[in-house]
Amino acid sequence: MRNQKGFTLNGLLLAAVIIISMAPYIWNGVKFASCDFEAGWKCEVIHGIGVVVPPAAIVTVWFADDAE
Repeated sequence: MRNQKGFTLNGLLLAAVIIISMAPYIWNGVKFASCDFEAGWKCEVIHGIGVVVPPAAIVTVWFADDAE
């Protein structure tokens, strides 16, 4: 057996998938923080769900925020 040095292709693909899947969650958190938190709770509810349930962020990140 030879010793492996550096990253393997599987390791690089796993790192890429993790980074790509984290991007919508982080952006959804940014959108949640930019909501006005006043009457008309649509933005807060939609992006709040995306923050609490990370897989939902893939969908909720595409909804508009209050800064229209």
